[in-house]
Amino acid sequence: MVLQSRSAVNSEKDTTLSLSMTEVRIPKHIMRHEDAMLGCKYDLDGESLYSVKWYKDGFEFYRYVPRDMPPGQVFPLPGVDVDLLNSTDNVVVLRHVTLQSTGRYRCEVSGEAPSFQTVSGHEDMIVVGGC
Repeated sequence: MVLQSRSAVNSEKDTTLSLSMTEVRIPKHIMRHEDAMLGCKYDLDGESLYSVKWYKDGFEFYRYVPRDMPPGQVFPLPGVDVDLLNSTDNVVVLRHVTLQSTGRYRCEVSGEAPSFQTVSGHEDMIVVGGC
């Protein structure tokens, strides 16, 4: 699957810190029953990663915390079926999207203590047609 669409990103950034969001890629349109790859690229630039969280319409559905074992965690949400084995800090795979999968997807990246600096970016995905 080709990742599509580069989003504008928001950064709450202190000039002494360097965490930045470089790209969020969400398919703008995808056929029902296909798998969707959601991409999140960021630059830690010396910071340590604390977490990467994914939200659909404001509700968290996936969290990646490198210090946790296992690092990936899924939270149930209608229309969102995460392929945990193929999801990482940079890519989340949604299996067999449905019409309920349509919505705004946001990636939020946080640095480690003491700053816990956070950056995020989002895009909308629309699921269309298919039998």
